[in-house]
Formats: sequence, structure tokens, C-alpha cells
Amino acid sequence: MLWYHQAVPHDVRDWDLTHAGPLFSTTAAGKKRNVIVASGKDGLLRLIDRDTHEVLYTVPFTTQENVDVPLTVEGVRSCPGLLGGQEWNGSAYSPLSNTLFVPAVDWCTTFKKAADTPTFKQEDHYYGGTIVMDPFEKARGWLTALDASTGKTRWRYASNTPMLAAVTATAGNVLFTGDFNRDFLTLDATNGKVLYRFNTGGEVAGGIVTYAVGGKQYVAAVSGYVSAFFKGSGPAGVTVFALP
Repeated sequence: MLWYHQAVPHDVRDWDLTHAGPLFSTTAAGKKRNVIVASGKDGLLRLIDRDTHEVLYTVPFTTQENVDVPLTVEGVRSCPGLLGGQEWNGSAYSPLSNTLFVPAVDWCTTFKKAADTPTFKQEDHYYGGTIVMDPFEKARGWLTALDASTGKTRWRYASNTPMLAAVTATAGNVLFTGDFNRDFLTLDATNGKVLYRFNTGGEVAGGIVTYAVGGKQYVAAVSGYVSAFFKGSGPAGVTVFALP
């Protein structure tokens, strides 16, 4: 190991970093730097200098509530919750505009600390207490565009469902992503306006890729059942779009 950065010391809310962050070079804090993005379920995005290991900025990209309040037996409701913030798919970076695009889940949880030390049992979830998720119907999502050099918000797309899908930024200055309305989405990377929407028949929460075959460009998105926590519906499938 050469170096590391611990994003959430003494993590008691399951705010792990669940994905790889983009690596790129940009001008930040007055000079050209090689950087990496570290963002996760705590709903914070950090830009870190890969050479000096300095955290250049830290910005929130979803609701922050009771994030520093110690947990109690009675319970503390925190946002992001156990499944909030940024889940399995990382942020996207566009060198065209030096912009980061960050998907998010806005879903809160009440964390209750166990009154006594719990007994460890093989293959059980071992929380040291209990969790009560807000009703899934209250869960929302965001797609936030940030200036990669400063962390300043350029625009935000608000979704009435969580946004877990990958975000793919293209040289055509459009974004591909999806939501729990079962929609594959194409957005204008400049302002976040939805340019195209297609119902895939299942929740869009996985990878989205673009590729070319024989000089023709395609976009593929996976959809269907998501997980035991997030549920989902519809057959597991891959929808492929062809571009003119």
C-alpha cells in the first residue's frame, strides 16, 4: 500500500464507499493536479490530489441531516440513511466542460443503538443495533453537475425516485442514466434538461454503456429487479438503442 484516505472514520451508519471514482487531471486550488473523486453513501463528494493526498474540497450532493449526532438507544434519524447517498455506480467526469455528474439516493433512516452488546451470529447482519428505513415512497433522487475544479453546483436534476444507475458522459455533451420510474434517460449535459425518456419495463439501476460496431453507435442499459433492499420489478433485461 502506498497511501490511503479514510473518508468516514468510525463509521456507524454504513456509509462506505461502494464504487470506484473517476481519475483525471484538472486545475484546482491554483494549479494543475492529478486527482481522484471519493464519494459514497455519506452523501459527500471529495476531490483528492493523487500526488499530495490533499483533500481539495468536500461538498454535499444530497440531504444532510443529523450526520454528526451520536447514535442513541432511542434512535437518531439521519440523512443520508443506510441506503442513501451514492450507491453502486460512481460519478462521471466530462473533460469537455470539466464537470462531474453525481447520482444520488435521498432516503433517510432511523438508527437505534443496542442497549446491550449484541451477540454475534454467523451470517447475520451485525449492526450493533437496529435500523428503521423511511417508507420507500418517500425516497427521492438527484443528479448533480459540479464544477470539477471548485465543487460548485452547476445544475441539479430532481427525480421522484432514487437514482442508482450509472451515469455515462459523452463527447456529444449528453448524459445517459436511468431511474426507478423504469425510464432510461438522456439529458443535456449543459443544463440537465431531459432530452429523451424511454420506459424499459423495469427499474434502471445498473450499468449504462455506449459502444460502436461497424461505425454505428449503440447505447445499452440494464433494468429489472434491483436488490432485496431496493426491490424493483420487471424482467431482467438489457435494452439497446441505436444512434443515427
